[in-house]
Amino acid sequence: MSVSASWIDKLIGRDVQHSPDDPCAEGMADCDEVHDNASDFIDGEVSPRLTTRIRHHLGLCADCDPWFTSLAQTVGLLRKVPQHKVPDSLKVKISKITGE
Repeated sequence: MSVSASWIDKLIGRDVQHSPDDPCAEGMADCDEVHDNASDFIDGEVSPRLTTRIRHHLGLCADCDPWFTSLAQTVGLLRKVPQHKVPDSLKVKISKITGE
């Protein structure tokens, strides 16, 4: 499956060489922080500091990079799916089932 990887590469910062000795890596995120913030990161809703921490982590972590790439590709595909308005009658039926 080949979704244009260029936006993912740019998002992750693959055009930047990362090194464990990089002084910026001192504040590098860990795997849990990357997983916990992945969706917000993809949506551009994390702070610049956290963006840097996540990018450094992804540049060095052989486990998180493919996991994150897969998530970003999934999000990219879902963004291309046409949006449809949910009929009010269906909303009423669902609210009856869920009690909301």
